[in-house]
Amino acid sequence: MILVIDLTRPDLPILFDEFVSPIIRIVNNLGSKVSTIHLSDLKTIDRNVTGIIIAGTALADTWYQSHAPTSFLCNEKIPVLGICAGMQMITAGKRGEYIPSLEIGMVPVKLTKAGRTDPLTKGKEDFSGYALHQYTTTIKPSWDVLAVSDTGPQIIKCRDAPQYGALFHPEVRNEWIYERFLLITQKTIP
Repeated sequence: MILVIDLTRPDLPILFDEFVSPIIRIVNNLGSKVSTIHLSDLKTIDRNVTGIIIAGTALADTWYQSHAPTSFLCNEKIPVLGICAGMQMITAGKRGEYIPSLEIGMVPVKLTKAGRTDPLTKGKEDFSGYALHQYTTTIKPSWDVLAVSDTGPQIIKCRDAPQYGALFHPEVRNEWIYERFLLITQKTIP
């Protein structure tokens, strides 16, 4: 089962429809069961969870920045994929710092040398990703940068855990990221 963590501001339920629901639909369409929880309700990870996707949120929604992930989430050994604010949160949880970085719209994304060999991105060509963020985080040496845009890292992977981050929103035109991530959670990588 895939756990999707909702980072949206709790008093704006419309954000769930825009940022969390598309991920649930994609993962369900790819044949995986999904469970959803809001970050504020997260206390433990169920043993049946094989992967975690931390959904992004709206451009002006910074609620997640003052609600750091619990330490067990940052140290999870099951695969994690943080999307936009989710990427920011997992890197901040590993001593990264939030920094302003406004990107809106389709941005060219180029794979790095590491990105050409990682299971999440291997075999893909450079592509465009839909960006909608006003922050990124500093990337510590414990992360490999798999893809970049002109403004900085767009896809990263933790060196000591199966944790990934995508600063853009792959639910817009790049659903293959979710498909590859699900293969990683199932350990059936081609």
